[in-house]
Amino acid sequence: MPDIRVARLVEVNKPLVTGTVEKLIPGPKDVLVKVEACCLVPNSYNIVTGRAGMPLPELPCVFGLDVAGEIEAVGKHVLDLRPGRKDLCINSCLRAYFAVHPGGSETLKHYPIGGLSEYVLSPDANIAVLPPNFDIDLASRLGYIGTSFAGLKKAQTGSGKSLLINGVTGTLGYAAVAIALGLGCTKILGIGRNKKRLAEVQEMSGKLTSRIVVRSTEDEGDICAWIKQETGGLGPDAMFDCLGVGGDATLTSKYIDTIKAGGRAVLAAGGAGGKIEREYSRAMDHDVAILGSIWFNSAEIDELITLVSAGVIDFSFTKHKYFSLDEVNDAFKYVGNRPGGAINVVVQPQSSSAGRGALDR
Repeated sequence: MPDIRVARLVEVNKPLVTGTVEKLIPGPKDVLVKVEACCLVPNSYNIVTGRAGMPLPELPCVFGLDVAGEIEAVGKHVLDLRPGRKDLCINSCLRAYFAVHPGGSETLKHYPIGGLSEYVLSPDANIAVLPPNFDIDLASRLGYIGTSFAGLKKAQTGSGKSLLINGVTGTLGYAAVAIALGLGCTKILGIGRNKKRLAEVQEMSGKLTSRIVVRSTEDEGDICAWIKQETGGLGPDAMFDCLGVGGDATLTSKYIDTIKAGGRAVLAAGGAGGKIEREYSRAMDHDVAILGSIWFNSAEIDELITLVSAGVIDFSFTKHKYFSLDEVNDAFKYVGNRPGGAINVVVQPQSSSAGRGALDR
């Protein structure tokens, strides 16, 4: 088999090194995907620099997150997929660098090539089919958009509901706002730090400016009192907590106390530290379910793709910033500076030059 180009993580907190490996052959239930776009998010930077504190596979390894591309070959027992289709590779092996799930380490051994590669191998069950004309660059980000979608489904967000989003200016936060708007949420309260990006979030509601209200953690005053005030004293129906690495669970715990009785708090902030603590009597009387949410299932990603394709959920605010595989360290540096959830950092492994971080819609 011919060699393919990849980007390797050789040592934590050191630049990735581009090189080649032998192109993999699909097993009976595997799919070989030609990678057109690989998404990077701030947590990608946290992982390769060691800030996230998450376990990695044995180094050196070919790193990467979710990808979008075209199927080039399938295993002999793959029935519903065929070469030449534009598909989204939602690949558990690419996520298994977290190694937090049972069998994660073994999965990595079977699927050693991450998304920063010209080709990846994926189990057929982890391929989601894209409709014609779906934005391939946006598709590479559906791993994180899907995380927000699954979280809001657990929160039972929908028509006429109010939602509090803690960490609203990050990758998950922007996605949660777009999804909540599409699902008919009538009041969205966003908490973040960066006031410029908070203003961008508020503009996502268009002319209906009252649907989104935002608050900076740097503002003076009691945020919990503000939450109650904006919800008529009742509190929001649900909260989606999506803080980045370094987030403080102490504040999350306080915000949970503002949720309307019978509501739901969904925790998706994998990098937050601290404890969520409740008094027994308060937990009983308040009747608020506290749920964890990590990634999504096949039905959820298929539903999300359908809603985005139909225009029900609008991601037209997204701006893509492109890098070639040779520019991968520039891409990590850029995303590590936390450009905000409206920016989608895309590495294009098939491109010899992506234009030095060109920004486009």
